[in-house]
Amino acid sequence: LLLRQTKPPQTSRRATKTQRWHRGGEMDRSVAPCPERAILNSFHRPAVILCESLNPQKQEITTTKESTAQLKTNHRIADTPPTSGKDVLLLNVGGTERRVRRQHLTEGEGVEGTALALLFSGKFDERFVRDGKKRIFLDMDCPAFDVILQGILEARALQQATSEGGRDRNAVSRLLTEADKRQHKELHEFWIKKLLSPVHKTPDGDDTAQLAGREQSVTAEGIPEAAKGLITALNTVLKAHAERKRLLEEELHTEKTRYDKLMTEIEAVSSFLAPIGGDDPVRSVDVCGEVLSTCQSTIDAMPEDMALKRRNSASVWGGSVHDVPPDHMSRLIDHHRRKRHGASPEEASVPLQLTDERAQRAFEVNAAMYGVISGDGFIEMPSGARYRIVTDGTGRVPTNYNRVKTDEIRWFDGFDGRDKRYDHPGEVSRVSLMYEWEREAVVSMRDGEVRQIILPDSRFGAPYVELRLVSIE
Repeated sequence: LLLRQTKPPQTSRRATKTQRWHRGGEMDRSVAPCPERAILNSFHRPAVILCESLNPQKQEITTTKESTAQLKTNHRIADTPPTSGKDVLLLNVGGTERRVRRQHLTEGEGVEGTALALLFSGKFDERFVRDGKKRIFLDMDCPAFDVILQGILEARALQQATSEGGRDRNAVSRLLTEADKRQHKELHEFWIKKLLSPVHKTPDGDDTAQLAGREQSVTAEGIPEAAKGLITALNTVLKAHAERKRLLEEELHTEKTRYDKLMTEIEAVSSFLAPIGGDDPVRSVDVCGEVLSTCQSTIDAMPEDMALKRRNSASVWGGSVHDVPPDHMSRLIDHHRRKRHGASPEEASVPLQLTDERAQRAFEVNAAMYGVISGDGFIEMPSGARYRIVTDGTGRVPTNYNRVKTDEIRWFDGFDGRDKRYDHPGEVSRVSLMYEWEREAVVSMRDGEVRQIILPDSRFGAPYVELRLVSIE
């Protein structure tokens, strides 16, 4: 077949001409010319295919790099921020001015690697929300920021005083540790978790090791001695191809990891930044001489008929309030800004719960006046169902994948009414298979917690529900 496809090369004619005559001058017709060019040609196409097999990886690397570059451009992320740790940042934290050295927000044990350090690393300076005085605006509760800053400064002082100059058990990371132990039920602990949690999880090991594949080779068994050089050359090519493929896989893995890390960083701080396509104006209200501020996006997320958004058809924001304690108004605002920052229903409801019973009653009157809770102390969930906590729980919080045991009682005519629909103690079910309102409630409850829930309409049957989370199975 090779002889039919390829003519002998011109350079071999002279050689083959000398072979036409044997010793006696007769032509030797038993020896065919050696088709070197045909052999080389037969290797050419497979070699091209082998090389081209790497093109998809090369293209994916290029595409991933372009996606990362586009992500940086869209989010105005600086590769090498022109900042100094000694910069003094002028902040507006929820309406209160603070002046802080950048290094105090980015350096030190318990700070490095957190969302707080990332936010003030300089990478996102172009996307900061700024108020009318060009101050960096942080849409969070200022007392919570003060707790975090105090922990950082105390840790720095203690570490400088430690003879080893090293770690101290009172480092700032204790704030996060203690908040985790209390399951973020204290007033400021949502913000501690939000800002002091590590952005990137520590990898379990070197995940590039699994990229190396089994080395391929061709055996020379049964091959004539004269042809073994071809096998050696082929194995050299296969080895070089495998090495090149491994390097490309590592590069692709690196680029994908870089892209994923960048996405994780953006998600960690995006709620503190201005929108990509515009601004997020800072809105303020003067409450008994104390200025409280939030972003327009927080206000936009409030229901249109909520009095906190506009009272008596006029906006609350930009005006003054003289009949509500500043702490009450601050809690109402913080409840909504937490929602925008991704808080769970339970985390968002923490500012609505005071420890003193008399203070709680007074707060609920003002919260109802501004439409944040109903006059009876119930809090509305996204499904439209409303709840109030009757007994606090102390255990774990379930997820959608857990099976839970609950006690559920339902009435048609009110809690503890005469027209009881049913009483189901010890019912076990998977959270993901529950009704929407029940799932919303359960994933924000703790073991032992009891809630009274009012369902929005008759589609769900008896509307008055008392739900106890007995245990997570």
